[in-house]
Amino acid sequence: MNMTETGMLAFMGGYSLFVLALAIVAIVANWRLFEKANVAGWKSIIPILNVWEMIKIAGLNPLFILVCLIPFVNAIFGIYLGFKYVEAYGFGFGGFLLYVFFNPIMILYMGFSDNVEFVGTYYVD
Repeated sequence: MNMTETGMLAFMGGYSLFVLALAIVAIVANWRLFEKANVAGWKSIIPILNVWEMIKIAGLNPLFILVCLIPFVNAIFGIYLGFKYVEAYGFGFGGFLLYVFFNPIMILYMGFSDNVEFVGTYYVD
């Protein structure tokens, strides 16, 4: 193994650890955000169920999850869902932009700050 291969392996290992750390941060922060909305935190780590609950936290009918199956429309719905989700925690358009462009930092702030509380209306089936 030459120096180039060793350097590449070291870079890939470091990058993988960085991505793993971001994933753990996202899981913990989303768990806290769900708990702030009086939803069981474990629901934030189950695929599809977490989107179902995010839709309900955003105050939307959970059947909107079917929109996620439609190509291109799902991207527009994802933007709308992100805005409504952040709005449910008391943020406006500026908070939404921070959520989009600095997601790990913003969800950490939203999840662990005592200044951020769930102010939305949870959709009840």
